[in-house]
Amino acid sequence: MTANFWNCFQTDAGPSWHIERCLRRITIGPLLNMDTREDWGPLEFSQSSKWPLQLMDIRLVQDSWRQCSLQQLSISACHSATLPELRAPFHRSLHSLESAGERLAMQLATAPKMAESELLTVKSVKLVVIGSHMGSNMEPLSLVEACLKKASVTVDTTVLGTTYPFPEIMCESFGHCAKQVHLDQAVRLLVQQMYRPTWEPAQLLDLLSKGLQDAALIQSDLLLCAQPMALCSFLRSLTEKPILLYQAFPLVGATPMAYRHLLLVQLREVQVANPRRSALVAYSEFLAQQVQRQTGQRPLCLRPHSLYALGAGRYQPDREHPRILLGRMAGWARNSAGAAVRLIEAPEGAFAEDMLRPGQLRLVFLGLHRESTDLVAGLSRPFGYAELRRYRGAVYFPWDMGMLLFSELYAIGVPLFLPDRAWITSIIKRMLEYTDFGWWQAREDGSAVVLANSTADGESHRFWPWMSANSTMKEILESLWSKLLSGSSRLEERNSV
Repeated sequence: MTANFWNCFQTDAGPSWHIERCLRRITIGPLLNMDTREDWGPLEFSQSSKWPLQLMDIRLVQDSWRQCSLQQLSISACHSATLPELRAPFHRSLHSLESAGERLAMQLATAPKMAESELLTVKSVKLVVIGSHMGSNMEPLSLVEACLKKASVTVDTTVLGTTYPFPEIMCESFGHCAKQVHLDQAVRLLVQQMYRPTWEPAQLLDLLSKGLQDAALIQSDLLLCAQPMALCSFLRSLTEKPILLYQAFPLVGATPMAYRHLLLVQLREVQVANPRRSALVAYSEFLAQQVQRQTGQRPLCLRPHSLYALGAGRYQPDREHPRILLGRMAGWARNSAGAAVRLIEAPEGAFAEDMLRPGQLRLVFLGLHRESTDLVAGLSRPFGYAELRRYRGAVYFPWDMGMLLFSELYAIGVPLFLPDRAWITSIIKRMLEYTDFGWWQAREDGSAVVLANSTADGESHRFWPWMSANSTMKEILESLWSKLLSGSSRLEERNSV
């Protein structure tokens, strides 16, 4: 692989696109079908510290030569940046991120804690949770319940609208089995039109206004609304009850383009006009920055704790029949994921003989449909947290922003093996280029709105943090890592929680 890389620079004559095309063949491979782009280059699949060059290095060099190609420069006229030059901004941002994290940890450790007697004077609260995603409903609910329990306040909770990914778990594992036909229908409408929304505000307003006539909502003391944000924004406009809005979702996601500005105007009212009636909480620093860009106000940022996952107990691995969970590799590796499974279970393969059979390990691929063998299995059916804690370990390939499976495994205590930051960035780049799913909270088509903004010469420019297939590695690195540093100094909001 390294030899193929150096082979791209055997000549210093000709147009610069010759070198860019050569580098693309390493990361993409020969394209048999230009429409589906289903062929995969070897370096997009794995990363090994034994090679002199890393995957991100090749991507960074490729971006550099792409700029020369766009300017139609010759090879000799293109400034060939060295790897230390290309790596420098990335390494600086990582050092700053770690330093900021250390400062934040020290400051939080010494922050004064609110006395329990100051939390609440009431003894019971009737709470209604509304949202589409099981994890995004349970995450804020578990945090609110933990807070109120600390203040000796009992909570009577009703959860409505859960449709994804396995709504039966809400009933079976947590006992939240309530239904409300109008609210459930409103949530289902938004989920069905998640990526190509065509709904009209009148449809949602009609369903939500009817749903609010339900006895559980009339008698509730507090509403907790999760996702999608359009649901929460319209609910806020129909009731005077206090609402906690917990968002793991882009504000304008699942919203027709024509109504995105309407949604943002409503959210500015939520945050500015009457802050005692509503509170907006973002689940990640990235989303908090995004909300601030779109509304002008920064929400609280509380990272997921997945307290709800601990109801079935903590890590208790099955040591007699040990299994390793692999999370969503096919999301970014596509066809190569199937090749990996076949390689792993090859009867005479070194991996199976040296790594799996001596320890009687079985690799369980999340989302894979296949018959189980002694080495490999697939997991596509619903599963609960009692089962999750029985895995010996997990290999976690991220496929979207802030997936709750990570915090669930972390909370339970399952040992986690993760790609390093450079490889995560390369996975993001790959999925932006060749898929229409994953990382959609950062994609232009799912999050961006046209806002009035221009440079000094009057030309409009791109808004961070929207990303697309044409985003460079540098832009992705800046969006996901260096931009996070600004959150480390925002301790007042965190401490006030």
